[in-house]
Amino acid sequence: MRQLDGISKIFVNTLAALFTLYFIYTSGFGLVSIELHRGGYLLLTYVLIFLLFPFRRGSKEYKIPFYDWILCAASITVISYWIITYPEFGVKRIGNPNRTDIIMGAILLVLSFEVARRVVGYVLTTLAALFLLYAYFGPYVPGILGHYGYTLPRIIEFLACSMGGIYGIVTNTYATFIFPFVIFATFLQAAGAGPAINEISLALAGGTRGGPAKVAVIASGFIGSVTGSSAANAVATGSYTIPMMKKAGYRPHVAAAVEAAASTGGQFMPPVMGASAFLIAAFTDTPYFDIVKVSIIPSFLYFLGVGMMVHFIAARRGLEGLSPENIPNLKRALLYKGYLLLPIFVILGALMMGYSANIAAFYAIISTYLLSFIRKETRMTPPKVLNALIDGSKTFLMVGSTAGVIGIIIGTVTMTGVGIKFSSVVLALSQGILPLTLILVAIGGYIIGMGVTITATYILLSVLAVPSLMDYGLPLLTAHLIVFWFCETGGVTPPVALVAFAASGIARCDPNRAGFAAVRLASPLFIMPFLFAYTPLLLDGPLPNVIETILSATIGIIAYAAMMQGYWLRLANVMDRVLLGAGAFCLFVPNIYSDLIGLGLLAVVTVVNLKRPRSL
Repeated sequence: MRQLDGISKIFVNTLAALFTLYFIYTSGFGLVSIELHRGGYLLLTYVLIFLLFPFRRGSKEYKIPFYDWILCAASITVISYWIITYPEFGVKRIGNPNRTDIIMGAILLVLSFEVARRVVGYVLTTLAALFLLYAYFGPYVPGILGHYGYTLPRIIEFLACSMGGIYGIVTNTYATFIFPFVIFATFLQAAGAGPAINEISLALAGGTRGGPAKVAVIASGFIGSVTGSSAANAVATGSYTIPMMKKAGYRPHVAAAVEAAASTGGQFMPPVMGASAFLIAAFTDTPYFDIVKVSIIPSFLYFLGVGMMVHFIAARRGLEGLSPENIPNLKRALLYKGYLLLPIFVILGALMMGYSANIAAFYAIISTYLLSFIRKETRMTPPKVLNALIDGSKTFLMVGSTAGVIGIIIGTVTMTGVGIKFSSVVLALSQGILPLTLILVAIGGYIIGMGVTITATYILLSVLAVPSLMDYGLPLLTAHLIVFWFCETGGVTPPVALVAFAASGIARCDPNRAGFAAVRLASPLFIMPFLFAYTPLLLDGPLPNVIETILSATIGIIAYAAMMQGYWLRLANVMDRVLLGAGAFCLFVPNIYSDLIGLGLLAVVTVVNLKRPRSL
C-alpha cells in the first residue's frame, strides 16, 4: 500500500473507518436495500483500493496521482448509477438495457479488472479475461465445451448490470458475512487477544516434549480460526513461535513448516474459519452453524495429525520442552487474560441460538469492546478503536479486490453452463472412478492455488468440480467441503507455497525446503476429503457408524503421523513404517473388520518396538 501522509492520509483513514462502521451497523441492525448494500460495499472497496494501491505493484508512492482520483470518480459514478437505477432496471429493463446501462457496465468491468490486478496480480485477472472471451467466442470452441456465444451487450448486461455477476453472490457474501468477521478479528487483536492466546498455549503445551512447536500448533489454530488468513497468521504468530522453536532445537525449515501447517489449519477451524466457509454456506444454502458443526471433527483430526507429527519429530531428535521458569501458570493466564477469548464463545452461542452469522459477528465485536475494559492494559481506548476500524477495512481489501473478477467468472459459468460441461470432461477422464476424480480435483486445487488466494481457488474449483462430484451421489455440502479442503493445499505446496514462504522469511531458511516440509506436516489435508467421500465423518450417518468412524480415524491419524515421521515408541525402520501406513489405511476404511486389522497391525508394531533396544 501507499504510505500516505498529511491530508491524504487523514481522508483515507476517515473513509476506511466509516466503511467499517457502516458495515458494523448493517451486521447488527439489518440492511437498507440489497442494491445499496452490495453496491455500497463495492464502491467503497474500489475507491479505497485506487487510493491505497499504486498502479505498479511495489512502487514507492507517497501521494495519490491524479489518474487514481479519476478512477475513484469513475467508480463512484458507475456504481452510484447502478444503486439508483437498479430498482427500475430490475423491473423494466432486464433483457432490454439502454445505452447508458451498457456504457456504465462496460466501465465497471474495466474497473474490476484493474482493482484485482493492482491487489492480487495478473493470474486471477487473466483467468477472468479468459472466461469473458469464452462467453463471446463460444461458437469457435471445439467439442463439448463449445456454446452458441453471446453478444457484447448481453455479456455486459448479465455480468455488470444484473445481480448475476459482479453484484452477485460473492459480493453479497463478502459484505454480509465475511467483512464483519474480519472486523471482529481486528477488534480482538486490538484488545490483546494474540498475546493472551500465546500465553495460554505456552501454559498448556510449553513444558511437553517439543513444547514450542506444539505451542505454535495450538496458538496458530486459535488465531487462524479468527483471522481467516493463513499467510497473515503465519507471520503474526510465527514472529513469536518460530524463534522459540529454533531455540528449542528445531531446524529452521522445520520450524517454518510447523507454523505454515498450523496456520493453514486455521482456515477450517471453527467457529470463525476462513472466508470460504461463508461462501460454502451461501452456495449450498446451508446455515452457517451447520458448516461449523460438521467441521469440528475434521479440524480436530487435522490438528491432531500435525501435533503428533511435531511430537514424533521431537522424540526422534531428542528435543525437550521449555524449562519451568519459562512456562506461564495456566490458572493465572486463564484468569487474567482468558476473558479476551470469551467473544469466540459468544459467536458459538449466537449461532446455536439460531442467529445469522453476521448477527453473531456483531455481538462478538460489541462483547470484545466491552470485555476489554475488565483490565486497564487491554482497554480499547478511542485511538485503539479508531485503529481497529481502519485496519478492519484495509485488511479486507485483499479479499474484497477479488469480488468483481470472481463475479465475472461465476457469471460466465452461469451463462454458458460450462460447469456442467466441465463435469462431463472430468467424468470422462476419471472413467467413472471416484478416487481418480478426487485426485483430479486435488490436482486442480494445487494448480489453481499456485496463482490465486484460497478463497478465489475455492470459488473457481467449486463451480467447475462440484457438479462432477455430485454425479457420484455425494451430497452437495460434502462435495463443497471436499473442494474446500483440497484448495487449502495451495498455501503449502511448492513452487508457490505462500504460507510456507511467509514463515520461511521469519525462519531465515530456504523457502522451497520449508514448503516441502510443510507439505509433509499438512498432508492430512489430502486424507480428509477421501474420508468425507467414503465415511460418515461429516456426521451424515447413523450414530454408531459416526462414533466408530471418529474413533478409528483418530487412531489412524496418529499412526499416519508416526509413519510420516518415522517414529513410534522407538525410531521406526522401513518395516515399521510400512505396517504403520497399512494400519492407518485400514483404520480409515469404514468397516469394523478393517478397523480390527488396523489395530492388529499397530499392536504388532508396538510389541516389536517395546522389544527393540532404545538406542536403535
